[in-house]
Order: sequence, then structure tokens, then C-alpha cells
Amino acid sequence: MEFQIHPFASFKSYFSADIMAIYQRKWILCMHKKRTTWEHPSGWIEAGETPLEAAKRELFEETGALDFHLEPLCDYSIDGVLNGSYYQGNGQVYFSVVHKLGPIPSGSEMAKIGLFETLPEHLTYPILQDYFDLIVQKCRDLQVK
Repeated sequence: MEFQIHPFASFKSYFSADIMAIYQRKWILCMHKKRTTWEHPSGWIEAGETPLEAAKRELFEETGALDFHLEPLCDYSIDGVLNGSYYQGNGQVYFSVVHKLGPIPSGSEMAKIGLFETLPEHLTYPILQDYFDLIVQKCRDLQVK
């Protein structure tokens, strides 16, 4: 599988918006109702939606985040099989500091969220680890630890 990180806004089109989020200095990860592994909030960009709009929608739908700040982190390109599905295209990644969490909305694909001081071992998308250095630097820049 080919997976590369690029500077934010490197491409003209995107299929996915991904969010690396923290709440009270802990990583917010989700557990899908059909999986037993942890993942970051993310999802497909719907027709007529910008990547930023998709990121805001997905963060709310998958975590219940009610008040948050989003800012660009990076882009990525992917071409290959991940968890049994083939992906080809570009995604945008955002960093979020969540100030207020509510319940996960009914109808969400997510069963629950978890708050972690470090990344857990059992990740749905291990490529999340590739963003980790960027996220840590963003936290330092914002004086969030």
C-alpha cells in the first residue's frame, strides 16, 4: 500500500476528511459498532460538501463534539488495500481541540468514544501513527499537552 503525507491543500480533489482531536488533553478516538478497534473521526466527503464541512460534520456525528476548534494539519494520498478495502485518492486531515462533548448522536456508526493519553495498540487505521509527530508538534504550538 502507498500512503504519503503532504502539505495541507496540496490537491484539487479529496474523498475523505480525517480529524485528529483532543479533549481535556486526551486523544478522542471512536469505536465503530462493527469493530473492536479504535479509530479517529473521519468520513467520506458528501456531494457539494467541502472537506472542512465534512470534518465538522464527522467530528460531531462520531464523537458528539458540540464546541470545537478545527485547523488544517496535512493532506494524504493513498493507493492500496487497508482493512480489506481498496482506497485510492486524497484526504485532508484536521487537528481539533474539543471544548465540549455531548452524547454521540443517535444513528451514529460509532458505539462509543474513548479518551486516551497515548495512542492505544489496537487501531483500525494504523496509519494514524504516521500523523502522530505532526499532531504532537501542533499541540506544542498551541501549548496543549
